[in-house]
Amino acid sequence: MSVTAASTVVRYVTGARTIARNALVVSAAQVLGKLASLGFYVAMARVLGEQGFGAYTFALALAQVTTIFASFGIDEWTGKTVARDPQAAPRLITDGLLVKAVVGVAGCVAAVLFTRIGGYSASVQAAVALLALGTLAELFMNTFNATFQGLDDLRWPAAAAMIERAAIGIFGIVALLAGAGIVVVAAIYLACALAAAALVAARLAAVGVRPERSPSAARSFALVKMTFTIGLTILLNTALFRIDTVLLSVIKDNAAVGFYGAAYRLLESPLFVAYALTGALLPSLSRASRTSSPPVGEYVTTGLKLILCLMAPLGTAYALLAEPLVDLVYGSDYAPAIPAVRLLGGAAALYGVGYFASLVLIAQGRQRILPVVVAGVLAFNVVANLILIPSLSFRGAALVTSLSELLLAAAFLVYVVRVVGRLPAGRILSGPLAGCAAIALVVLLIGPTVAALIVAPVVYVAVLVAVERWRYPEDARRVWATLRRS
Repeated sequence: MSVTAASTVVRYVTGARTIARNALVVSAAQVLGKLASLGFYVAMARVLGEQGFGAYTFALALAQVTTIFASFGIDEWTGKTVARDPQAAPRLITDGLLVKAVVGVAGCVAAVLFTRIGGYSASVQAAVALLALGTLAELFMNTFNATFQGLDDLRWPAAAAMIERAAIGIFGIVALLAGAGIVVVAAIYLACALAAAALVAARLAAVGVRPERSPSAARSFALVKMTFTIGLTILLNTALFRIDTVLLSVIKDNAAVGFYGAAYRLLESPLFVAYALTGALLPSLSRASRTSSPPVGEYVTTGLKLILCLMAPLGTAYALLAEPLVDLVYGSDYAPAIPAVRLLGGAAALYGVGYFASLVLIAQGRQRILPVVVAGVLAFNVVANLILIPSLSFRGAALVTSLSELLLAAAFLVYVVRVVGRLPAGRILSGPLAGCAAIALVVLLIGPTVAALIVAPVVYVAVLVAVERWRYPEDARRVWATLRRS
């Protein structure tokens, strides 16, 4: 092996170890947090019923849609910029927080006004106000998280996210069992979000990174201009992710929103896998290029392969094993949600691909195309939902969600290939597709039962490992070595 080749391998393995550490830390924290969060939503669905659960689901969706304006791509820009220039962190934190404070408060007011004009109950209005403030606190926390991300250290952001979700889950379940309604639960959400944001800010200060003390409106406005394309993309993407719930609430009723919310929680719960892997890879993707060692295409191949290995089996399980899954998690009262879970299987498998591809384009400075693509898919989503919801209710919304994620993933990948070069499709797809076929075979032999839920993951992993060791042994050895050293 030449000296150049050897140094390339060393850099790749060193970078892979950092990526693996960050991804594993975030994933582990998210698993624990998501379990608590899922338990919380299951308890809410069972205690409050579809009407109360639907009201909370609507309130949270509205709060997230209206406050997302405050983010506007600042976190992605901060992570990418700090990865290249750590000295810019204090200025970026101050400018980002100022933008979020001004725009976020306006979003909170807009959310409350929407519920008042729409004639929603006083409890829904109060829940929306509290959840909007909680979401804004999380947006503040994301500024600190993005700084840690740029510094290649996601341990404290992961810990804060775990603590926040666990606290919301534990205190929320206790409050629900004590007879509390959606207003008290929304207040718990706000308190936990504020505590988590304070924790990350304190830990960032402990490593010597503090906000710059002199805020500047001119600098903050310049930051908005620089992040406009990314921000518009996130705004449109959030609308794409939440507009179906709002349309369901307007066209149907809280019961329909409740059933859809139950199915949607199963979709959202594992998405942290895509966020963790993408977040861990973002600094490397920002520094790499076609001519670097290793080239950016290697990071893209690795990211896509890992995301599909983890997300494709979930989508397959949702499509083929929705009945035992819904019954196990929510109980027989939520049986109407089963078709929606099946239809959301495509979204579960493909969301991570689209999300990762969009971050690749941002990291490589090719973000201008993103809002065009998302706006086109959003237009399709709204029109399709307006056509299908009146007749198919939440089942139509679920179908449209999966179709929308398919369009996003396909479009973004076309542009990623233009930026990084051709990607090895066989290397990326062989293992996950073989494993998903094995899951289908298990369901065919055993049937859609709880036993299949237990057996399918074991069979999937066995087939995936066998195919990878046979077709791409170098990838398998590299992943194993990286995990051992992490």
